[in-house]
Amino acid sequence: MYHIAILDDERKEAEHIKELADVYFDRKELMQRRIDIFHNGNELLAHVKAIPCDLLFLDIEVGQENGIEIGRKLRQIAPDMIIVVITGYLKYSVEGYKIQAARYLLKPVNAQLLYSELDEVLSLDDRQTLVLEERDTYHRIKRKDILYVETMGRGTRFHTPEGTFESRESLSIWEQRLDAALFVECHKGILVHVRRIVSMEKDTILLETGETLPLARRRVETVKAVWRSFQEKYA
Repeated sequence: MYHIAILDDERKEAEHIKELADVYFDRKELMQRRIDIFHNGNELLAHVKAIPCDLLFLDIEVGQENGIEIGRKLRQIAPDMIIVVITGYLKYSVEGYKIQAARYLLKPVNAQLLYSELDEVLSLDDRQTLVLEERDTYHRIKRKDILYVETMGRGTRFHTPEGTFESRESLSIWEQRLDAALFVECHKGILVHVRRIVSMEKDTILLETGETLPLARRRVETVKAVWRSFQEKYA
């Protein structure tokens, strides 16, 4: 399920963007999508905290609210979310750099330009996914969804909120491919995604799903350092 959010206080424009996005996904016969429209920042923030969002169309000016400030708050809770800035004025397009916006669109949004932007955005999002090979089956998962990876025989098992997926490749190979600033060995044979950590005790790690992982004594300081670095960057 690909989750798209639209923040725009102009209801007609928001509905227009939603209709264009629906047409795009239908024509491309892409994955299922959910598209939600919001007219104020607080509603959107509450929503994204509860339901992860893949792509946001963000109006720079939302009534009396500053879209860039809303974007900054969203970056703290959803650092991987792709943001496309929407503005009625070309001069505001540069503001998107402050929130690492991937693209920008001028109002009124043109259908072909939106489709082109979606092509680029989905291509960018593809680079945030992994393809796992298990015997004759291939699984596609998003890096941000990984809770932890553990050794399983000669291969590995990836744990996500949607379930577990196996790979024939070893943990040492995945350790090289995954971002060392986000994935760290907490115990022999286990790589934990620090973004998913809620708290740490002397010998255990609590994940946001309620699961606990063992924390080796020799790994405590390293895991703490990586987790702290992540929090300082995004919290």
